[in-house]
Amino acid sequence: MIATNKIAIFTIAFVVACATIYAVCTEVNLPLLTYHPVTGDVGPLYQPPGRGPAMYWYGWMATALIGAVVVALIATVVPERWLQRGFIFGAALAVLYLVVYTLALVVYDKATVELEFLKDRLWSVIAAAAGAGALALLAPRRWTQRVWPGWVWVVPIGSLAVLGYYLTPYFAR
Repeated sequence: MIATNKIAIFTIAFVVACATIYAVCTEVNLPLLTYHPVTGDVGPLYQPPGRGPAMYWYGWMATALIGAVVVALIATVVPERWLQRGFIFGAALAVLYLVVYTLALVVYDKATVELEFLKDRLWSVIAAAAGAGALALLAPRRWTQRVWPGWVWVVPIGSLAVLGYYLTPYFAR
């Protein structure tokens, strides 16, 4: 069965994907374009600052917008049970990434030997994706039949909380 209310599905998927993709773009610096306000130049993808600062916000917004539209369009054509499992995967991925990366940093700080690889986010993403994939595939059918859409607000609020944490050094000067 394919979910019937395409506009609602598109809207919900767009909001969740846009907030999530934007948070990822700011964390790993994935702008679609870079604006140099001193010279007035706009360049493709990431470019280091030239004469004066480089502004990546426009590029992050463009990347998040295009990615969210693609995710939302895909969400309107897949069966509802896949959407439900996808929601479980995404939520589990976000939570597991926070837990795994936090534990990796705690171990790194407390270790008596140099464990530099623990600071690399890729290992935390891989571990979190494996755990989220297992949870989404092994979740009982009754968990995946219908996830209450009211939980959708949690992802954008969580993304904003993560952004607030990342930007704390800029506001605490």
